[in-house]
Amino acid sequence: MNLENKVAIVTGGNQGIGYATAISLAAAGANVVIAARNTKINWQAVNNINVLYPGKARAEEMDVTSKESVKAAFERVYLEFGHLDILVNNAGICNLSQPFENIDEDKWDQVMDVNLKGILHCVKAAIPIFKSQNNGKIINVASLAGEVGGIATSADYVASKAAVIGLTKSLARYLGQYNVNVNAVAPGFIATEMTKEMSIPMNVIPLGRIGRPEDVADGIVFLASERASYITGTTLDVNGGVFMK
Repeated sequence: MNLENKVAIVTGGNQGIGYATAISLAAAGANVVIAARNTKINWQAVNNINVLYPGKARAEEMDVTSKESVKAAFERVYLEFGHLDILVNNAGICNLSQPFENIDEDKWDQVMDVNLKGILHCVKAAIPIFKSQNNGKIINVASLAGEVGGIATSADYVASKAAVIGLTKSLARYLGQYNVNVNAVAPGFIATEMTKEMSIPMNVIPLGRIGRPEDVADGIVFLASERASYITGTTLDVNGGVFMK
């Protein structure tokens, strides 16, 4: 899966699935922009990747909930490289399972702002570039929770990720005319900071193990490559068999 000279933006790319994705994209030859709020962690991630793949990573301080922050970051990336080929909408936050009546409205809004409106801001910033190129790849990180109603996560997270899956289909229909592929990945239980405090029932995972961030990253890189050029509007499940369609 050769991505040599491609330019990729990975939101939330400084840890977990986003970081593993940034490494895998760089390994495939892409120039990777890690876009996240924490500048210190951003640069730690960039330095680590550049040790492995010199010059392949750089960072942008970006808040996906801010339209202005996103627009400015995308403009800087385009000014530097002159093109953008891959957008991985990975930034997300999660609340653990709780009774629905206990969900705090402010936290609900926060989850929706990051997990859903963040994609809105990033895709709107990318569309003019992709249209001008008549080419592009968008991969949205959804979740098993959005497909099954949640196992260890709160309803606000479930709702946001179900919406990501629907949004992926809508964007695929709209952007297909511009030769832009839009797909999603739906991770199951993956060993990240987000899941470390979850009570994970191992007996529900047919493959018998928690997934690695690299398991999801491999799927994302495939969807970003030309090997997936005739795949759009789909959700790739990476869940060890917890949910089978």
